[in-house]
Amino acid sequence: MAPAKFKTQLEASSYHAPGGGELYKPLREKIVRQALEQGYHEASMMEHGVVWADDQDPWGHIMNAGFPHYASACNFRLFESFEEHLKDKFQDLMKARGIGVIVKTTTLDIKRPVSYPDSIIVANRIEQVKPDRYHVTTTMWSLRQQAPVAESNGWVVFFDYSKGKPANLIEAGGVYANLHAALCEQSKATNQKRAAWEQAHPKKSRAAKL
Repeated sequence: MAPAKFKTQLEASSYHAPGGGELYKPLREKIVRQALEQGYHEASMMEHGVVWADDQDPWGHIMNAGFPHYASACNFRLFESFEEHLKDKFQDLMKARGIGVIVKTTTLDIKRPVSYPDSIIVANRIEQVKPDRYHVTTTMWSLRQQAPVAESNGWVVFFDYSKGKPANLIEAGGVYANLHAALCEQSKATNQKRAAWEQAHPKKSRAAKL
């Protein structure tokens, strides 16, 4: 897919403008809509506008190290969504007191090069939940290319920092059991939407990968 066209360079970088720029609004809305149809978590989505001096490598592409940085920032927003269920225990999780979180494994698949000017939508979906951990996919889309450009996959473990071992949320009970139940429901809804989207969009019709 050819990148979106703009009349001037200033228009092409207008995602930096307050409010995200009117010219980028329809591009943004389309990607967000597609992400929601695929089961991604709306409340923790984020956008990163590419900065020409900070984000690019010598070849004028987003640096390889940039994509994990975006994924981590979006995953932190996902952690922040846990406050609804953890209530007064939320700050313990955020400050690694008692039961917190720790990233156990992560992979990165770079699908397409991205160059300035462009803006990246980042979103998570939790696809599998166990008593002490969950598996999350974090996908990054280019607004100008209207396509996924990178994807990170990995396990996040609930870790009891006071005991130095993984924490079983069901056994911990209370708000932790509530969080586990909510993540299970979220995962179930995600997988249903994902399956429906993949059935409606066979693999051969998806964007080509590197």
